Amino acid sequence: MSKPNILAAHDINSRAEFHSDISIPSKTGNPVLDANLYDLAHRFCGEHSPEVVLEMLATTMNAAMDPDAEEHDLKIMSVTIKEMLDADRMFRPYANVRKVTCYGSARTKPDDPSYKIAKKFSREMTKRGYMVITGGGPGIMQACNEGAGEKNSFGLNITLPYEQHPNHVMLNSRKMMNFYYFFTRKLNFLKQTDALVAFTGGFGTMDEIFETITLIQTGKSTVFPVVLLDPPGEMFWKRWWDFVLRELLAAGLISPEDTRLMYLSKSWEDAVDHIEHFYSRFHSYFFFEDTITLRLMSPLNEESLDWLRTDYADLMPKNDLRLMECRDDLDPQPALSELPRLRFTFRRGNYARLRMLIDAVNDLS
Repeated sequence: MSKPNILAAHDINSRAEFHSDISIPSKTGNPVLDANLYDLAHRFCGEHSPEVVLEMLATTMNAAMDPDAEEHDLKIMSVTIKEMLDADRMFRPYANVRKVTCYGSARTKPDDPSYKIAKKFSREMTKRGYMVITGGGPGIMQACNEGAGEKNSFGLNITLPYEQHPNHVMLNSRKMMNFYYFFTRKLNFLKQTDALVAFTGGFGTMDEIFETITLIQTGKSTVFPVVLLDPPGEMFWKRWWDFVLRELLAAGLISPEDTRLMYLSKSWEDAVDHIEHFYSRFHSYFFFEDTITLRLMSPLNEESLDWLRTDYADLMPKNDLRLMECRDDLDPQPALSELPRLRFTFRRGNYARLRMLIDAVNDLS
């Protein structure tokens, strides 16, 4: 099946969320300032929504005028915005190339089986047309950057007084960025990626995996493949998976379908195939009011739709699943509006079942 030429915008906070319309000023409570901000937003917004630009300007001025705001708080806000802007500019030329984020320990040595399998996995993903995102440091990150090569790699480094320094692949790369804050760094790992693979790692890797699953589970991040990859003969993720099943699932702290948000793999070949299969027919999705629209690379037949309506009725309270093959004026990305698509009223809450529905769509002939 052919690869898409254009990818969907990644959404880390779900377009299912609604925001109130912005009207003329009383954003700061100062009529003169509000009028000036309104004027600036409308004159210098370029191709962007003036309402969004106005909101950003007003937020900045409200922080500046707050007599109780600490200077440190303002610096956090300033650095956060700057890091997000710098990252967006770095990734923008590669917006229509699929990417996979790789997590793992900075302490893993080159003779470790996890290092070797990480390098092989990344090399193969670049052959399939993907780029690789890592933390840009040593260990597993270096292995993945070595496998992908600088041309197909991104490095999102974190400034630390120890351990985390740029690896030799990303040292002088234009696709290497140093973040001051972990939260902006982690946000960009997920905002920019189409899949995630985790290798052996410590506290940082655990944090990244649990946060990723939480964001997908709650609909705050787009659903994408999350692969836990053990080298043949190793049991790191298998033992972790057993803990999840024994302590979380058995106690009712997660739902059985939540386990479908992760995939346990024992070979780099299997991990590659799992990610590729996820995008074999499925392209992306977006929300509009109460409906979800799944963009597809190829259409389904009516018999398949009947099967989906039955097996995934819990996601479709109005039983209104339909295939659309004409231009879609609701699509927030007009360049993708010609793709065939499935649309239905979506019962929010169970994003693991949405993942299962996507898998089913890919499995159908």
